[in-house]
Amino acid sequence: MSLIRLDNVSKSFAGAPVLAGISLRIEEGEHIGLIGRNGTGKSTIFRLITGKIEPDSGTIERMRRARFACLAQLPKVDDHATIEQIVLRSFTELIELEADLKRLEDRMAEGDESAIEAYSHKQEIFAHRGGYDFRTRVKQVLQGLGFPPAEFGLTFKALSGGQRTRIMLALVLLQEADLLLLDEPENHLDLEAREWLEAYLRNSRQALVIISHDRQMLNAAVDRIVEVERCELHAYKGDYDHYLAAKALHREQQQAAYERQQEFIRKEQVWIDRFRYKATKARQAQSRIKRLEKLERIEAPPAELDAAKFSLGEVVRSGECVLDAQDLGMAYGNLTLYRNVSFRVQRGERIGIVGPNGSGKTTLLRQLAGKLPGATGEVTPGHKVVMEFYEQNHEQMNPANDVLSEVQACRPAWRPEQIRSFLGRLLFTGDDVFKKVGSLSGGELSRVAMAKLILSDANLLLLDEPTNHLDIASREALEAALAEFPGAMVLVSHDRALIDRLADRLILIENGTATVYLGNYGDYRRKHAIADEKPQEKSQEEVLRIRRGQESREAKKGREREDRRQQRKLEKLEADIEALEDLLADFDARFAAIDPADFQAAAALKTEYDGLQADLRTLYTAWEELSRQVQHGVG
Repeated sequence: MSLIRLDNVSKSFAGAPVLAGISLRIEEGEHIGLIGRNGTGKSTIFRLITGKIEPDSGTIERMRRARFACLAQLPKVDDHATIEQIVLRSFTELIELEADLKRLEDRMAEGDESAIEAYSHKQEIFAHRGGYDFRTRVKQVLQGLGFPPAEFGLTFKALSGGQRTRIMLALVLLQEADLLLLDEPENHLDLEAREWLEAYLRNSRQALVIISHDRQMLNAAVDRIVEVERCELHAYKGDYDHYLAAKALHREQQQAAYERQQEFIRKEQVWIDRFRYKATKARQAQSRIKRLEKLERIEAPPAELDAAKFSLGEVVRSGECVLDAQDLGMAYGNLTLYRNVSFRVQRGERIGIVGPNGSGKTTLLRQLAGKLPGATGEVTPGHKVVMEFYEQNHEQMNPANDVLSEVQACRPAWRPEQIRSFLGRLLFTGDDVFKKVGSLSGGELSRVAMAKLILSDANLLLLDEPTNHLDIASREALEAALAEFPGAMVLVSHDRALIDRLADRLILIENGTATVYLGNYGDYRRKHAIADEKPQEKSQEEVLRIRRGQESREAKKGREREDRRQQRKLEKLEADIEALEDLLADFDARFAAIDPADFQAAAALKTEYDGLQADLRTLYTAWEELSRQVQHGVG
């Protein structure tokens, strides 16, 4: 029997339908990913399942004695209770049984034989309910969610909002429930904790339904995708990648069937129109008319729902070195977040900053943006660099402004209709543009911030969690726009799909130090997985032989990859040199066009010319060095 069954369920709010005649079954042990645009009714389905709201029509059946655990608000707790005490409250009965067993053990040690039978009975119950491993489970879950043992004694009052959210998740995961309902459980988890949660959910025997915008989590943890779209549910077997392929195939097949049927109907109608009034064909014409009337029509696949369009457009070409960061450091008292961080950002390069929560990723990004007084080190922007900082908390926005006014401040010369047309691309239509910034949802705030980012004309983007609060469709649209962006960017994100698509290099901040890795997050994890592998019961000689062979193959592949990378870099340098030489060739005409008496204009043009000449010398130096490396096969 199903744990839960929704049959022909409908639900509306304020007269607007949210769910229309949906049906859903959740079987024991099944792992379901519930996806859909923001506001389509995913959380409403959770509230219907748990009985917090009732459907307008239809029926909901729940298995008798089925236990549900839902990621919801933290129960009221004492401000002075510790993390461990809060979580252990889920095991009150086991803790009481544990105390009873201890008392019975003491009685038996004193020679009280009457305690033996009671001890045996309670021990059996204790073992059956997991009494001998619940404390180990608590430690595993807390550590997996980013709480080291040293933090178990922290009081609730001392915790951040993100830490409190993680405690809520721990309470849900530790419940002995038949069905887990998890609404965006990845919130406030760093990359390591997300990977732990994926493994935990994948290996869980409990049924679960997870609402998530993390595509990698959906790929790792679920075996069925249910999409909420246009008030209906559409189910697909497999993980998120299988869903994408199956949905695309289904649309393609439906479109082909629709077109075939339309062509059949057209030909039939042509024949009917031609022969229906001929006596010799009248009977056949009537037969074909009836056949068309009875024909079950195939609907054309519905148009794809509008997605935000985050096109960033062209930007001013900067110098080769966009940003030079030297010896950066930040500490709060005795706590050192990072020290001696040095790196350069080249034109067009994308760098991802990763690390555990609290390691200083956002702090480093704020230091690069010049918004962190008291930090050590030096940040030098390159020639013609226009920098824009996307803050995840959107603190720079005025909550009293409406959307139109907030965005128009970036383009004072634009007419209101131009701003409205631009905002329409970001899904702000009609009266949406008059909403107060302070009343916007997280997703709407993110889209307003992205609108301002687009209008900044920046050629260096500093992005702090740009996909937060965006649904999957909007994330994919933003990814595509950032992938096409011609400038440079430095990115902090827990969205592994985003980092994997964009990053050329990673800066890992951990334990007060920063380490630079070539490649994206997937490359970094693969390298660590290889490094963490342990040889299984082979002789030392065999292990050494295998390792030498692996190292030789890896070294060869590494040299080949580096050679290809260097060749591409050389070709890019040559193209940049050619473009810069063409640009400098125009300066003779530009100098000739200036009024000799206009010393200010002449000086400005001379400064621009000298800057480009310096860039050209830098490019030639880099080209000569890289040419030598490529010629001698040096990576």
